[in-house]
Amino acid sequence: MTANNKAAALAGVRAKARRGNPASPERKRVGLGYKAVAVAAVLLIWQLVSVSPLVDSDSLPAPTAVFSALIGLWGTRGYWAALGSTLQVWAIGLALCAVIGIPAGLLIGVSLRATQSTRWVIDFFRTIPTIALLPLVLLLFGATSRMEITMIVLAAVWPLLIQSMYAAKQVEPLLKWVVRVFRISTRDRLRFLWAPSVTLLVSTGMRLAATMALLMTIAAEYIGGAPGLGLELSHMEQAFKRPEVFAYAITAGVLGLLINAALVLFQRRMLWWHPIIRGERSA
Repeated sequence: MTANNKAAALAGVRAKARRGNPASPERKRVGLGYKAVAVAAVLLIWQLVSVSPLVDSDSLPAPTAVFSALIGLWGTRGYWAALGSTLQVWAIGLALCAVIGIPAGLLIGVSLRATQSTRWVIDFFRTIPTIALLPLVLLLFGATSRMEITMIVLAAVWPLLIQSMYAAKQVEPLLKWVVRVFRISTRDRLRFLWAPSVTLLVSTGMRLAATMALLMTIAAEYIGGAPGLGLELSHMEQAFKRPEVFAYAITAGVLGLLINAALVLFQRRMLWWHPIIRGERSA
């Protein structure tokens, strides 16, 4: 085979690999196109339903009215103050969940006795609907940020705790034996054994906890009356301002999407070396 034929064959193989790789730029552009079409279809269906005579226009405003109300809210100080309050409380609550859930889950996971003795207690408390505890927490702290943070911890600490338990259990026993035999220092054990072994499951638990924390933050504001997006949504609902209600609901949804996307990006950047993450990039 001549050099030109070899070069042509190699170029063909590379082009075929790019076409077959879902992570290639062509596939990414196609995927974004499909997403844009899906969003446009949803907006079109929403518009058609809102103008249908079978639906009351006051109950379901058109997308144009909702986005017009959203743009109007962007120019108000109350909108950004509510958004900032929600984000601040969410961040504090999620940080407390990480401080409590990750160390406790790792300590329980490394001990079989601790796992067996706490399994029933964990299963019992994590199945309690957290929103049912809101009246009690309101009596204790009132409609304050402390009430919201308490509700966040009660709801979102369990994914981090359980994922950390599983992460501690899936560390290879052979690796534990090797570091014990060679008397590896505690610092190097944490750096080279425990951190690479548990970070994937712990980061997955963080993503779950972040979503639950945001849901509980807005629910506590909406029902409990604490300042934030939920309280503003409740005020707009009581004032029968339907476009503004939908605008605040869309804000909460977009906020959740942005938080999840940021955590996914952070996970991929931090765990670029992990086989599962490399598989996601190449699959």
